Amino acid sequence: MRVFKLLLYTFLFLTATALEAQTFRAPLSHLGYVIQQYDQFAAQKLIELQAPGAAIAVVQNDSIVYMKCFGVREVGRLEPITPHTSFRVASLSKGFASILTGLLVEDGVFHWDDKIVKYLPALALKKNEHTQNLTIRHILSHTSGLPSHAFDNLLDANVPFNIIFNQLNTVPCVWPVGQSYNYQNVIYSLIGDVIKSATGYTYQEMIKARLFAPLKMTDASITREALLTNINHASPHIRRRGKWTPTEVTEGYYGVAPAAGVNASIADMAQWLRAMLGNMPQVVSPKVLQEVSTPVIKTRRELRRYHWNGRAKQAYYGLGWRIFDYAGTKLVFHSGGVRGFVSQIAFLPEHKLGVVVLLNSSIENIFVSTFLDMYFSPNQYVSKL
Repeated sequence: MRVFKLLLYTFLFLTATALEAQTFRAPLSHLGYVIQQYDQFAAQKLIELQAPGAAIAVVQNDSIVYMKCFGVREVGRLEPITPHTSFRVASLSKGFASILTGLLVEDGVFHWDDKIVKYLPALALKKNEHTQNLTIRHILSHTSGLPSHAFDNLLDANVPFNIIFNQLNTVPCVWPVGQSYNYQNVIYSLIGDVIKSATGYTYQEMIKARLFAPLKMTDASITREALLTNINHASPHIRRRGKWTPTEVTEGYYGVAPAAGVNASIADMAQWLRAMLGNMPQVVSPKVLQEVSTPVIKTRRELRRYHWNGRAKQAYYGLGWRIFDYAGTKLVFHSGGVRGFVSQIAFLPEHKLGVVVLLNSSIENIFVSTFLDMYFSPNQYVSKL
């Protein structure tokens, strides 16, 4: 076991991406200095946490200025994480769903404020007024009026989405539609059925055709089978008896693909960040980016959920994305977590800068918040490293 730990720690320091020799493609400017400090921090923190592995990318303007992989795909095996190792990105999937929806809105297929029952006439919530008033904008902004995480317990139990759909009329409608933020996975994923009803194509077919393929996200997929049949995939890990232990890739949240079904590599997610920073307008237009990142509802509690170090002053949810007033600028963000996987993505549109972190263990993800903190105050970390 000691030999394995030594090998693991060696991988954490030495296993890098195919871009290792060009890790710092930016000149040693402010960002170059930040990346040097951050690289040291990430390596040390992962060793401190004895994390199985991680993959991190930073994009500035239209360039991937940092991409590095640490550790192994599965504890007990020596296959390193590479730029093309697929992870479950969990709720980072919501951003894909809202962008895809925006593209279809641009095409005139439907509108943000269309009623869900127009496309899903079988939908029945407990209160008829909720059923009739619920719109696409409501489900993608978590303002449906249902309690937070409604029926996530059934997703955890691997109950199929179609069965859950037929039980939605048993969930209390506790707030008027559009007036309160309550995070959802099941309700959010109604957008998949709306898309199929409006276009005749499944959500999986549409996301591949409109996003994965044109963005050259060659490792991306949205099913459990696709992850497991990919020879280069990361295994999830949970803590047992003080050790990180591989665990099962569960089926449940793949049933709500728009909310939590995407698998992707760090190479894929770097491409996604390039698009989110406005560098691929032929695929994702500035209008769609503006729409999904415009605040819809305040989410004050989110100011306390992450390690913002006092920099975040306002918090909102848009359409599939969280929006913060962070250090006087706009921060667009989302986190994700499903058994044994943790992920985060953030970008600063005004700075043309973004970061994404994928982890194959259930550790507290402080890597994005630390990068942002370093970007705004790099010198405060020098003495700690």
